Amino acid sequence: MDRFKKNKPCSFSDLERHLGRVLDHISMPRMLPYHAVMKAPPTDVFETAGEIIIYMELPGIEPDQISVVAESDSVTISGERPAPAFADTICIHNLEIDHGDFRRTIKVPVPVNISATTSKCHNGYLIITMPKLHSQSHIKIEVD
Repeated sequence: MDRFKKNKPCSFSDLERHLGRVLDHISMPRMLPYHAVMKAPPTDVFETAGEIIIYMELPGIEPDQISVVAESDSVTISGERPAPAFADTICIHNLEIDHGDFRRTIKVPVPVNISATTSKCHNGYLIITMPKLHSQSHIKIEVD
């Protein structure tokens, strides 16, 4: 029995997932032991009635290593996940965790009050809360 045939992809989505994994593992940064740039962290963006909430996964990164810069139409998050230092390492058998600098700019879908923007880091997640600027849909203008 051919051991490779039993694990062949069954659908297009399986094939896409397997190909993505292969390409991820053969990319140049994966070939270097400690690369200087990490992939953009996974991020979710939520909109409520009153605010935009950005929820970013940043495990292993201390709050003082994170920079958040809010602008009128975007927010830029940057920082660094340091590589671990194990003094007696003689060989690396698996290297999947990204280390190094990262930078991600997220466009904000509605106008926000950047002066009231807050951020906090909790359990490896960065939470940025941006209150919406509420504009009136119509105003009455006096005629002189």
